[in-house]
Amino acid sequence: MTPSAPNSCPSDDQDRWLSGGFYAAMILACAIALSPNMVDPDLWGHVLYGEELLADGELPQTATHTFTAPDHRWVNHENLSEIALALGYRHLGPVGLMSAKCLLGLFVIWLMIRAAQRQCVGMFALCATLLLVAFNLTPFWSMRPQLLSFVCFAVLMALLEKAFARWSESGEAHLRWLLPVPVVMVVWTNSHGGFVAGLCVLGVYLAGRGIEALVKRGRAGWPMVGKLAAVGIVSALATLINPYGPGLHQWMIGSLGQPRPEISEWSAPSLTDDFFLAFALLVGLAIVGLAGSERRRDFTKYAVMAIVLWQAVTHLRHIAFFALLCGFWLPVHVESWLVKLRKVELKSPEGKPLAMQPVTSRWPARLLYVGLAFTFVLLIGKLSTRLGDLPVERSSYPVDAVAYMAEQDISGKLVVSFNWAQYAIAALAPQVKVSFDGRFRTCYPQEVVDMNFDFILGRAGGKRYRSPDSGPLDPTQVLHYGEPDLVLVDRRFPHSVAVMQWQDQQREWVLLYQDGLAQLYGRREKYDLPESPAYLPVAQRRISDRMPEGSVTWPAIPTAGRAESIAGERALRSPTLLRRSTSREDS
Repeated sequence: MTPSAPNSCPSDDQDRWLSGGFYAAMILACAIALSPNMVDPDLWGHVLYGEELLADGELPQTATHTFTAPDHRWVNHENLSEIALALGYRHLGPVGLMSAKCLLGLFVIWLMIRAAQRQCVGMFALCATLLLVAFNLTPFWSMRPQLLSFVCFAVLMALLEKAFARWSESGEAHLRWLLPVPVVMVVWTNSHGGFVAGLCVLGVYLAGRGIEALVKRGRAGWPMVGKLAAVGIVSALATLINPYGPGLHQWMIGSLGQPRPEISEWSAPSLTDDFFLAFALLVGLAIVGLAGSERRRDFTKYAVMAIVLWQAVTHLRHIAFFALLCGFWLPVHVESWLVKLRKVELKSPEGKPLAMQPVTSRWPARLLYVGLAFTFVLLIGKLSTRLGDLPVERSSYPVDAVAYMAEQDISGKLVVSFNWAQYAIAALAPQVKVSFDGRFRTCYPQEVVDMNFDFILGRAGGKRYRSPDSGPLDPTQVLHYGEPDLVLVDRRFPHSVAVMQWQDQQREWVLLYQDGLAQLYGRREKYDLPESPAYLPVAQRRISDRMPEGSVTWPAIPTAGRAESIAGERALRSPTLLRRSTSREDS
């Protein structure tokens, strides 16, 4: 996968193997950065919904697996992503999914490399920029529908680069490269809501090129403006090709118009974020590279980058889009800036940049090869570790609590923290329905969203959005709405812990299970009265403060202790998820 320089770019055969080694090391390092093996809380749901869609052959019109909004419309704008995840898990398993995710990342890196090669970008500038880009993508490159959003964005950028490769020099545009753009938008629209960002970037880019055509050509530029406008209009119309038609756009406008401060990805980057340093370095490199570059200024690209950067510093989930733009547009400017620096201090007698001089002495060359070999061993070892497992950490997910529910055959209507809900659905459905999950506003009315966050977060220091129609904040409303039977509490949310302790004191709920991470409460009249059919004797309750340790390979679904009828019913709904989980040890 080591790229070769185009024939139009200067090269030195003596450096070819060494340069290839550095490129290969860079690609391995990018692969590590693009293979984080942390489980996304919604992955269980995405695979399950994809399995159900494949089994039923149609999208459900209303919310599934919930007791609080069973008749509420479900706008599933991620259906292609969920089908892909379900098929990937069915045929590849979790390790195969991890490898596929990494390969998608390397495909994006390859698109960036090809774009840089066409502009004769040097090895050092390209490697430094793409490594920084890859590390900025790390926290967002997980197995979730956003992954296809980023891939579609990268393909869109690659097509724009091909179409306008000679625009700055000659004003020429090869618009045939824009013909696939509407197809990309159709795939994107049915994969993830990020298509809105892509459509906005495309609109700004095409509008900028149209303005440039008028400035350069005057009236003669209007035919180009018309062609660019046609591409934009057709691409926008292509987004109507989805199961909901314009209804998807109406829902998107309504959803995006409401704040969501409870979701961390919609908050601004913070100094305390693990990835803040990488983001700051990328922004710094972009500023220095663009300011110090001697390449022709492309104001359309500058405008797009400024807008996306503004969104990135406002909502951290947009950092990935800014990083992708930098991967395509920044290397050539970093190269120009570095060449200018070398001209001042590191110029060889022959006038060739010193960094590009061939290594003629045997020992330095041998040392470099040994160093590269050692680096390869370390990188390959790290990559194999990353790709070898998709662990569900017991200290982060209620693996033991869910296993206990399966062992005791506990079922019913479950109030559960939103970050655990889709795990509970995949592990315990259809015998368990949840009050709220990570699908958020796609299938829950705002009033249900509010009552669940009232319970989990309370006022959260004012960092909440609540509908005025939800009434006064009531942390106990969710414990009565729809008559739930069970409450699974994440002890890392002290507000919900305090609410349930008070409920226990009021003798409305009884503690059935507890460890250092989770608490499971049951309605007292159902689980604490001997005459109740669901009565759970005290001897069968499990109470401790021990923090669960270790991990279980995803999906970490318990198999022992459930009735055969439950297993059979789940197998009809999610055959692959169950079949793979039963082949492993019980969690």
